Amino acid sequence: MQPNQPIATLTDNAVQKVRQALQGRSDIGVRLTVTREGGDFKYKFDYVAPGQADPRDFVFRCGEYQFFINWESEPLIKGSTIDYSSTGMAQAWVIDNPNPAWDTDLAREISKVFNETINPGLAEHGGHIKLVELKENIAYVEMSGGCQGCTMADKTLHHGVIRILAEKFPQITGLVDVTDHSAGTNPFFSTPTGTIPTFKH
Repeated sequence: MQPNQPIATLTDNAVQKVRQALQGRSDIGVRLTVTREGGDFKYKFDYVAPGQADPRDFVFRCGEYQFFINWESEPLIKGSTIDYSSTGMAQAWVIDNPNPAWDTDLAREISKVFNETINPGLAEHGGHIKLVELKENIAYVEMSGGCQGCTMADKTLHHGVIRILAEKFPQITGLVDVTDHSAGTNPFFSTPTGTIPTFKH
């Protein structure tokens, strides 16, 4: 499907990469599929024969070659700029995506509180915490950096994160830490991974 108004923009570098990848193979194209996972976008590039592509997929011409965007990915990629960066030994697709990575307002607000209220304090000690899933009003979180395996991780959860979430989001009934604390730089954790601390509102 040729969009009347492109759902995304391919930079000259991206077009050039497609042409390089398909050089001499105009019988196939490159397809991008976008999904949500744990508050992040996952981008999958694969090869597809134009005749085998879904007719609902969006098609971009790259010279004699074709670049497809999976039609189901439209709400997740719309308005994005798709680029390919090649600096020294580092080469990668770079996608500037303006769309929200979470699909619910509550998850977006919780993630915002982590980023703007909680993580600045943890960053002073090299730590970080993020929301990885929100299901049935239970927040699943993962610690990293200085918080992973830290002896203070339990205290951080019970006296910091839970208190803030309970104050701001009364609908949240529990919090599950899914961090693999045994893999931390200073592995010690007194609360088993996957336990649900009680919220007191």
